[in-house]
Amino acid sequence: MITRVLTQSFPHFGKWTSIRLSSQQLNSAKTEAFRQKTDKAKVRRAYALGGCLMFIWISTHGILLYRRRSEHRNLNKKLPPISWEQFENDYLATGEVKDIIFQPHFGTANVYLSSAREQQLKKSFADLVHATPDKFSRPPDVRFYLDASAEDVESLVTTASKKYKHHVDFELDQFPSYRELSFIIGSSLFVLAAITMAK
Repeated sequence: MITRVLTQSFPHFGKWTSIRLSSQQLNSAKTEAFRQKTDKAKVRRAYALGGCLMFIWISTHGILLYRRRSEHRNLNKKLPPISWEQFENDYLATGEVKDIIFQPHFGTANVYLSSAREQQLKKSFADLVHATPDKFSRPPDVRFYLDASAEDVESLVTTASKKYKHHVDFELDQFPSYRELSFIIGSSLFVLAAITMAK
């Protein structure tokens, strides 16, 4: 009613009201378009960030696994693994074994001895690789292969330990290990922080 009266009294009032309403609608449409554009940009950034993290996660796994395989192949050439039967007869039966670290991924165990024979084997291995093993990490003294699950290998070692009345420490070297997993997570967090700071 007021608008109609004002329109009759002031012919230009309706025109200005229409222009003002159109301007408000235009601003509202622009605001909505900008909001939708911003939301789409956020979604794209989230997808890009997720893709980068997934790539880093997979690539670091691949690099560490390749490193393990390379070390495994090199060690196979320098210190070929023996069979479980030979290992049991030559080492477990004599009570020389101190630690067994089984790698389920390769079906191979690294064995560390506790007798005087250990020092001789370590020296022979050092001469073979032309390096001092203890400088970086102690190499295994003996290795054996066994195509079995980690549970079966542990059961065999426990049974043999009881049979020969000699305690043997048994450990699993799963992939990825805690140290490798820490490296993977650290690399992913570093990339995440770098991307976040770049934005």
